[in-house]
Amino acid sequence: MAGILDNVIFAAFLCLIGGVATSSQGAVNAKLGQYSGQGLSSTIVFCIGAVTSLIYFLIEVEGRPPADLASRLAMAPWWAWSGGVIGALFVIINILTIPKLGAGTTSAIIVCAQLVFSCIIDNFQFFGITYRTYTLWRGLATVGLIACVAAIAKF
Repeated sequence: MAGILDNVIFAAFLCLIGGVATSSQGAVNAKLGQYSGQGLSSTIVFCIGAVTSLIYFLIEVEGRPPADLASRLAMAPWWAWSGGVIGALFVIINILTIPKLGAGTTSAIIVCAQLVFSCIIDNFQFFGITYRTYTLWRGLATVGLIACVAAIAKF
């Protein structure tokens, strides 16, 4: 799988699928929340997600986790463990806001915030990311993103 991920076209295609999945996820989770309650909906989503991730992990390691897994995990920085909390926050925010703002407005605000903060992460090398400067073009794109959010949200 690593070889195919070196292909930029394939990686971009996966990103497109991820974008469609993320947009769908918010609406699907919000609907489940209407039937189960918001807190239980988030719990159900993460339980199913945990099983799905475990299946992927077992496929990736061909059913044999590395012998040094525990020592490797112990070397991870403290903040590397926060992904589950961040993911839960994302799901809960979608469940709470989509019924109020709609899927389009919610996604627009989230994607805009995600892109702007991603540029900040690149520029300041947060989380060990390779440096990528916040250029004038990125600044102009940020203004454009904010304008798009305003147009979609009809503020």
